[in-house]
Amino acid sequence: MICVRIFSTVVIVLLIGVLIHPVLAQSDYEIVQSFKQKYEQLEESINSAQNIKELNSVVTDIDRLRKEYEDKKELLDKSLYPDKFDRMFEKLDMAFVIRNQDFTTIDVLQTENLELNEQITVLNARNTELMNKIQELEYVNKRNAKKIAELETLVNSLRLSIKRRDELILSVVDSLMPHLTPDRTALTSEEKDQVYIEAEKNNVLANIKKSLQDNIQFIEVAAFEPEDLNEIKKQQRDFANFWQYEGIKLVDVYVDKKQRTNEIKEIDSLFTQWYRILDYEAWKNIKAEFAFNEIHLFEFSNGDEFTNVLISFIDEEIKNIGVKSHEESEKTYALFADSTWFKVIDPKWIPYLIENEMLTHENKNRIESKIADWKGRLTPSSLDWIYVLVAIIVVAGFGVMYQKRRSKLRES
Repeated sequence: MICVRIFSTVVIVLLIGVLIHPVLAQSDYEIVQSFKQKYEQLEESINSAQNIKELNSVVTDIDRLRKEYEDKKELLDKSLYPDKFDRMFEKLDMAFVIRNQDFTTIDVLQTENLELNEQITVLNARNTELMNKIQELEYVNKRNAKKIAELETLVNSLRLSIKRRDELILSVVDSLMPHLTPDRTALTSEEKDQVYIEAEKNNVLANIKKSLQDNIQFIEVAAFEPEDLNEIKKQQRDFANFWQYEGIKLVDVYVDKKQRTNEIKEIDSLFTQWYRILDYEAWKNIKAEFAFNEIHLFEFSNGDEFTNVLISFIDEEIKNIGVKSHEESEKTYALFADSTWFKVIDPKWIPYLIENEMLTHENKNRIESKIADWKGRLTPSSLDWIYVLVAIIVVAGFGVMYQKRRSKLRES
């Protein structure tokens, strides 16, 4: 009886397995077909885009598709043969770059090679052209609405292009990572030579340097709001983390190549320059906000200098109260405090500076205390007016008494 039950159980399990297997297989098939369908839709969206805005919107969809099917990569690699999951996204990236040329009128290298390194070359050329165009437009009359719109379009296009190019560089390095194990002592000389050859072929270090240089130049040629700078800071952190982890492995590969070691040092130097110029961009834009309202300040490059420059400016204006006309003093205060500090700097820039530890709350309080002092000296309090009124009454009283005394002397 027990044997019969065991046999029945085994048969049932086998039957369930037989029934479920086609369902699972069908599920895998549906996953692959769904991916292909969405992929083809993205290809069509790229090819049919009518302008830069439509084309740029596809980038988010590409990233979304990659994330959606990342955990199905092994299945898709087998099912998409001879293509692979990563290779198909490389093709999408290249299709995006080529289509972008139709809207930017930029003469970039045309290529049939879909290798990552060729894509990076195309993007490098495109980024250089965009930066040149942005620099030209910076000299155009700022009130030319058409030129301003063109400038904004170019800046957004350049931001996207740099981002895509940097992602491709990381992909190149990722392709080498299977050879670069965390335990570097496990790499044989033959393995190191193989990685070195692959890295040389893809210009890994040269492309990393180019990426950093372009990011630095991007900050130099365009003006940014605090939210833009926050986005760039995040990009900095991601790139720095990549370099600190994967860069160490690249150092090990290139350690015997003298000139390459120098290049690695140069890359570290470029990171430092990137950090500094981003901070400088914030201070430069803040100074420009004051200058826009005819408040011309000395240079500053950190929170303490910023605080001291502003306080010195206010102290000088306080000294000039009574020397300059009252109307002129009040106008300077209004431009500094009302039109610049409280309207732009305090709501827009101070949170960014404090969040990024470029300014302290104490610095902010010192500045605003000095502004309040300045305003108080320009606008006497009600108590001050009482003192003035009492003084007038006293003087008037003395005048009346003096006149009465003179009248009595005349009568006598």
